[in-house]
Amino acid sequence: MPEVEIGGARLFYRLEGDKAPLLLIPGLGMDHSYYNFGIPLLARHFAVYAVDPIGIGQSSKPAPPYSVEGWADDFAALIEKLGPGPVHVLGSSLGGAMALALAVRYPAAVKSLIVVGGFSELDRATEMNFRLRLRLIDKLGLGDEVADYMGLWTLTRNFINSDRGLAVMRANQANIRSNSVELYRAFVLSLLRWGRCEPEQHAEPKFTSELGKIRAPTLVVTSDNDHLIPASLSELIAAKVIGARLSVLSGAGHIPFMEQPDKVVPLVVDFINSLPVR
Repeated sequence: MPEVEIGGARLFYRLEGDKAPLLLIPGLGMDHSYYNFGIPLLARHFAVYAVDPIGIGQSSKPAPPYSVEGWADDFAALIEKLGPGPVHVLGSSLGGAMALALAVRYPAAVKSLIVVGGFSELDRATEMNFRLRLRLIDKLGLGDEVADYMGLWTLTRNFINSDRGLAVMRANQANIRSNSVELYRAFVLSLLRWGRCEPEQHAEPKFTSELGKIRAPTLVVTSDNDHLIPASLSELIAAKVIGARLSVLSGAGHIPFMEQPDKVVPLVVDFINSLPVR
């Protein structure tokens, strides 16, 4: 797979298609395979760059800490080195946070923005969920118990009850387990810092206060069956980004690119195709 060097680290990406560039940023602790079901469909319309964020997959794995803003800096450097910018940017879950940070910090690099199951802050229950995940990791490592906990929160009951859904969950678990405990723990901590949840951050404004700076055309996608990142957090993003569109998928879980690629991909394609040519 192709790679570029950024600040002494290697950033890997999978490239398919040869049209307008679309950068895909995966969710917490996952590599580019997060989008395996969506890439073939998207590559009919775009040159798809599916990345392994620094620290994950085939990219370099420097020692922690990590930050959402740091990953955004990496992607801005990637766009500059590849030379296709500005590009359409799509991020899911924690990748959605990275996409938001990229759009705020490097507006000239982002042609349009799609945030799927993303968040600009965390509510109390979501913070508790991730802090519980940290405690489980500290006690059990990335074992079967933690893997099933993650699967049950990110995928829907109906999907897991299907043979394909169970296979997808097991593949996700293997992907997560390819991280060391130290690195995966650092990724969760980066998420909590992004949410301004650490004790020393309580006086800091949430990143939500920065969303009004985004000028790229924006599509926010959520699901009515996402139990990990509630639709209310997506609705908040859509309300704060000027001119943003909100789309709510029916029955999908936290990762519609795995459960409903045939529904989420057309949303992305139609949104980008509706934009004025510039």
